[in-house]
Amino acid sequence: MTPGPHTGLTLRGRVLIGDRLRGDGTVSVYSATDADLPVTVTLLDPEAAADPATTQAFLGRARSLADADTPGLARVLDQGADDDLVYMVTEHLPGRTIAQVLEGGERGLRYAPHAALTIVTGVLTALDEAHDQGVVHGGLGPRSVVLDGEGRVMVTGLRMLGIEGVTPRTDVHAVGGLLQTLLTGSLRFDGDTVPNPSSLVPGLSPDLDELVANATETNPRHRPRDAGQYRAMVEQVVRSLPGPDGDTGPGTEPIPVVEPATGSTAERPVPLWRRAPFLAIAGVLVLVLFAAGRALVPDDTAELPDLVGYTTAMAEVELEALELGLDHSYDETYSDEAQPGEVAATDPTAGTELGKGETILLSVSIGARYVEVPDVVGGTESEARGLLRDAGFGEVEVVREHSGDHDPGTVLSTTPEAGEDGDREEGITLHVNEGVIVPTLIDMTRDEAFDALESLELTATVVEAAAETVSEGRVAAQNPEPGTVLPEDGEVTLTVSTGPEEVEETEEEEIEDEEAGSDPEEESDEEEPEAPAECSAAAWDSGSTYDTGDRVQYEGRVYEARRWTLAIPPNVGGELSAWVDQGPC
Repeated sequence: MTPGPHTGLTLRGRVLIGDRLRGDGTVSVYSATDADLPVTVTLLDPEAAADPATTQAFLGRARSLADADTPGLARVLDQGADDDLVYMVTEHLPGRTIAQVLEGGERGLRYAPHAALTIVTGVLTALDEAHDQGVVHGGLGPRSVVLDGEGRVMVTGLRMLGIEGVTPRTDVHAVGGLLQTLLTGSLRFDGDTVPNPSSLVPGLSPDLDELVANATETNPRHRPRDAGQYRAMVEQVVRSLPGPDGDTGPGTEPIPVVEPATGSTAERPVPLWRRAPFLAIAGVLVLVLFAAGRALVPDDTAELPDLVGYTTAMAEVELEALELGLDHSYDETYSDEAQPGEVAATDPTAGTELGKGETILLSVSIGARYVEVPDVVGGTESEARGLLRDAGFGEVEVVREHSGDHDPGTVLSTTPEAGEDGDREEGITLHVNEGVIVPTLIDMTRDEAFDALESLELTATVVEAAAETVSEGRVAAQNPEPGTVLPEDGEVTLTVSTGPEEVEETEEEEIEDEEAGSDPEEESDEEEPEAPAECSAAAWDSGSTYDTGDRVQYEGRVYEARRWTLAIPPNVGGELSAWVDQGPC
């Protein structure tokens, strides 16, 4: 640990940043204290934080980790921005990392097989829960697995940026490399190939070699699909291995590598006939069948994996890993199981044999159809619409009623009532205290608009402006818009047209046009460049909900929502998409 550029600074007036623990140039991890309690702070590099998209990606990842309920992962305590510091605060994990215990692999230390497999099982248990919640680690290694003095295994150091192509199979590969490190003490591998443990430690069981090989296959489609499947394979091998003396689990210190003496059987694999017959055969069969099934799958076909619970990005990577040139499309569906933004179902279903170029329909969850109605009574109509949209209700009907006890525009009640389950397909009815409803005044003459407002006891303010499509003396715009509820004596601003804006052409410009001799028909055939759209929209976020008219930026273009939507990228769906392309940004 060494001081870093942010050592000594304070976040939010309470979190004191200490020494720098590690970093990759874009994200740095520091020790820290919060009210004298040890914590860990992850900071986004200031240059990276200057990019709004990078900041949004960092904070979005932090929020998703904070929402995950995974006991084996370090908990996220806070996240946000403090001046130019973009941060995430996580709990401090007492203990030592695998890398610290092995001390860089320079002392020739390693774990005995049962201890190594116990540690890996703990890691896979944490990752299994994370994968079930759509969270991938993306950066697992000896420096991100912590062992405390009571033998517990904890995982930290989750990758914060660049996780678009990371899937559960990526984490499985990392766990396979971790198992190799635990068994051999080696922290470094040449290239992408992870050598068999027995090539470095003679006498280790072939079952251990097979476990490492299965997880670290170069082609992701040949690896276990997630942490849960790999843990089942590890547990089979654990039950089939003998328990040598001194191998007491993850709390043990690494033992020095000792070359087996002649005639010694301490590190030699025990013959299968000496193991418990059922467990031995079961463990071997799992590995053999997994490898055999992998070898028998033809190159031009593959089995569709179970993508339910995956984010759309993770599902796309899984499909690409099958190397069949598969196409995919999306639709939205209600789901009580899958979280919003996760895949709720596929067509065809998981386990279907696929050929090259087939199309997969991914049905993305927009949440449960029946959700609890939030309490919006007493608030304004605008506030109520926002809360209902956040709850997932896209359709809101407003009924005007009179109540002398409330201000105009106040929500009096809802149907269904607050706390009841509402059907998102049918929407919500808001009962709103009527005031004066602003009428449509567009295209009225000035006098007609004045008379209409006067009859409603509303006052008018007039501004004049040129308008290409509205005749002089008529209303071109109004504020507030029609349908707005105002109190009595409310004010409406009318923009009255002065006619089209006149552009005077100077004598010199007329001469230049005549000399140019341009043909208007030829000019009209030229394709004008696409005008850039307004770039003030926020970047699209797969975890956010959007209502009709909302605008977002995505891959250099601006899109506007046709209807309520969630999770499906704006550039997907063609004419049936929930988004309308507004042009480049």
